[in-house]
Amino acid sequence: MRSSIFQTADGRWVGFVTMGIRPDGSVDRRKRTAPTRADVTRKVRLLEQQRAEASAVPAGRSPRLEDWLRDWLVATALRVRPSTLSGYRVDVDTHIVPAIGKHRLLALEPEHIEHLYTELAAKGLAPGSVHHVRRTLNKALNDALRRRRIVRNPVTLAHTPRYDPPEIEPLTVAEARRLLAAAEDERNGVAFMLAISLGLRRGEVLGLSWKDVELDAGRLHVRKQLERRNWRHGCVSPIDCEESAAKCPQRKDGGLVLSELKTKQSRRTLPLPEPLVRALRRHRQAQREAQIHAGSVWHDSGLVFTNTVGRPVAPRDHSVHWTEFLERVGVRPARLHDARHTAATLLLVQGVDQRVVMGMFGWTSPAMTTRYQHVVPELAEEASRRMTTALWGEGVAEGSAR
Repeated sequence: MRSSIFQTADGRWVGFVTMGIRPDGSVDRRKRTAPTRADVTRKVRLLEQQRAEASAVPAGRSPRLEDWLRDWLVATALRVRPSTLSGYRVDVDTHIVPAIGKHRLLALEPEHIEHLYTELAAKGLAPGSVHHVRRTLNKALNDALRRRRIVRNPVTLAHTPRYDPPEIEPLTVAEARRLLAAAEDERNGVAFMLAISLGLRRGEVLGLSWKDVELDAGRLHVRKQLERRNWRHGCVSPIDCEESAAKCPQRKDGGLVLSELKTKQSRRTLPLPEPLVRALRRHRQAQREAQIHAGSVWHDSGLVFTNTVGRPVAPRDHSVHWTEFLERVGVRPARLHDARHTAATLLLVQGVDQRVVMGMFGWTSPAMTTRYQHVVPELAEEASRRMTTALWGEGVAEGSAR
């Protein structure tokens, strides 16, 4: 594909560069003008370089950012989980589009991205939420870059707001034992036991079916997870519907649903310690008695953990139950997910092979182990005892321990 440069009758210089073929099949031939031959030559060479690097954007006017994001959400729905897509939609509709959505995609600059961050902070959005917005916009613009709609991603050039993730403090061994002892007398308390001892995620625990639990063999299979999805309109014309999607008479695809796990590695089989087997047997018997008591209103979901009429336990209700449980037992406040951190930490610091822990927790990257390997007080004390022994001898170490 050859380029051409010539001078017009009015003395200006013109260059034409054939870049390729447009989506409609026509030739993408671009024109550049300049007052001198040297200037137009530089412009022509730049286009030729972009063509060679396959970095030239398609012909035609660049779309607005809001239009690109709408199309991106439609395409992204084909490859991400509904809960992930829901988070993207909130970021796009509530935060990104109102602030910078009118900019043309090609005209988007790092300063515009920084303006977005400033607006979000001024509205009082938490730093973690601002970073979630940044990740969403970065993903969308990376896709635009791969499809040659832009020549560089301005998110990577903009200054990123400071964000210090909250410090995670796993439960101590004493706290974990205290909770395990108390959980046996708690309704659905075995769910907490599974989180503390096996590190199951909240959705994985609540998505367990009895067919996934082999009590005689002493193992369980993690195959599904329970999640709450946003409702979608089921009516013919959502625009004409007078109700929101959640209240639409024909709403669909929302509520509590059993869904596939996030990754293939998340599907796993775990051995059940004997105390958990006994606790699950007692829990199954209690559930059978609850079914008899509920009678005809019982909903046979087949789930291990249900409410009083056999329906799934809402994830948020389960977290509230956990918070109230900690308060009753007298254990400091902690997130339910901290129970997973506790299980991972105790396994790693006891020398369990990293690959085994990865398999048990359904991790895809070894880097995840460093996020979960915390220094709990008992380990710090043991490390101090060993250092004392090494430096001053066994007798001094025993004395310091007392």
